[in-house]
Amino acid sequence: MSKYQDIANDIEKKIIEKKYINKLPEQVVLAQKYHTSRVTIIHALKILQDRKLIHAVKGHGTYISAKPIPKIFLNSGVAQNDGFTKHTHDSKKLVSKVISFNIRKPTDKEKEAFNLSENEDVYDIIRLRILNSEPIKLEYTVMPVNRIPGLNLDILHKSIYSYIENKLGIKIGKDDRLITADKPDAYDIKYLNCTSNDPILCVKQKAYFENGTPFELSESRNRYDRGGLTVKKG
Repeated sequence: MSKYQDIANDIEKKIIEKKYINKLPEQVVLAQKYHTSRVTIIHALKILQDRKLIHAVKGHGTYISAKPIPKIFLNSGVAQNDGFTKHTHDSKKLVSKVISFNIRKPTDKEKEAFNLSENEDVYDIIRLRILNSEPIKLEYTVMPVNRIPGLNLDILHKSIYSYIENKLGIKIGKDDRLITADKPDAYDIKYLNCTSNDPILCVKQKAYFENGTPFELSESRNRYDRGGLTVKKG
């Protein structure tokens, strides 16, 4: 294995372990840390970009990515009823653990999806949902700060949607949803206690306010044996 592949694997390990949060050190700092050249670091970062773990924002540095946004969500309008509804759980037994909560600049795809300028900020949230002490799903969420002001850790441990409707007084509308089966990644294996062979139910969503303004891009990674989706007619 080449040196830059070893470096990429080590940086990925640190991302998973949350030793790097939100943003990676500058390339020159990484080169010093790994006792190598900047060219080798660039090759290592290219591997991580291909793995969808990082993205570069011109003039701001290299950021740790949330899950990638499917093309289907970039220019869609207000969604029609997609025929699916999520299972609900007893709120007393369902716990949210915040793994990561950062504010950063949007990627190009996020700017397009939300119609944001490069100077506006987004929340980048990773939460683990735990039911009866068992992890059931990992959620990656990106939301514009100016559309949902005041998010904090206390709200994230409860319900963002309840905060939007009850505290901000904004009605939530429909959503676009893409549901697929996927192989587990390193985060799934770590946080959902699954093996590399366990299937993952992946739900990617773009949610809108009642007036049609998009406010959320999210991906939930669900253990196949702990919850699911039901089909609703009509």
